[in-house]
Amino acid sequence: MMILIFLVIGVILSTTASFVFGVPWLMPILGAAIPYPIFFLQVRRQQYKSAFRWMLLWGVLQSIAVIVATAIAPETAAKVILRGESYTTEMFHWIRTGEGSEGSLSLFLPGHLLHYGIFCILCVVTLSSAALIFGTWMLNYMNFYVAGLVKLSAKPWLAAILGWYPWSILRIIGFIATGVALAALGLNLVSRIRGEVPKSPFPKTYMLIGIGFVIADIVVKAVLAPIWQKLLLSALG
Repeated sequence: MMILIFLVIGVILSTTASFVFGVPWLMPILGAAIPYPIFFLQVRRQQYKSAFRWMLLWGVLQSIAVIVATAIAPETAAKVILRGESYTTEMFHWIRTGEGSEGSLSLFLPGHLLHYGIFCILCVVTLSSAALIFGTWMLNYMNFYVAGLVKLSAKPWLAAILGWYPWSILRIIGFIATGVALAALGLNLVSRIRGEVPKSPFPKTYMLIGIGFVIADIVVKAVLAPIWQKLLLSALG
């Protein structure tokens, strides 16, 4: 219960502070700083399931906070959420025309693989701390877009349901599972560098889950994106 209260209050305070200070790169840093101590402690204790679950919950709380804050102060959100406006413009163009990388496997796949590769490297090198900042940045601009979609749609209730794509949810789950596995790997590498024997084996199950969900993200997106575009167009009106 204490962890839940900490996450709820922390997400509210970090989002509010980011909007007040108005420094773009401060927002993903503050956002990531809230769950990371909990995540790191759980991974260090080999409580991987707990680390995974708390990070999933944090992702939901962070999304709600950013969507609400963007709805309340859209102009400030546009200034502090990096890539928020450009991503929203890109998504609206795709919804209205069907053109763009979102609906083309050959166009979106390189970007997906690049993001996942960067995330994996940051997980190992920084014990997932910088990777969490990177992930928070992506999560924030997605939520900025969702808030804008709901606001401008003729059917806001439908836009709220459709705004978070199913493949994006799969990607987040995959990234979190990967972060758990590679943070543990990073800790093992630190132990070896110090000449110590690693205290725990590499949690390959979470790595396999991570890779599996990232692959599922790609497959589901390739299949559903054209259908989702038409549904979103109906919601937008």
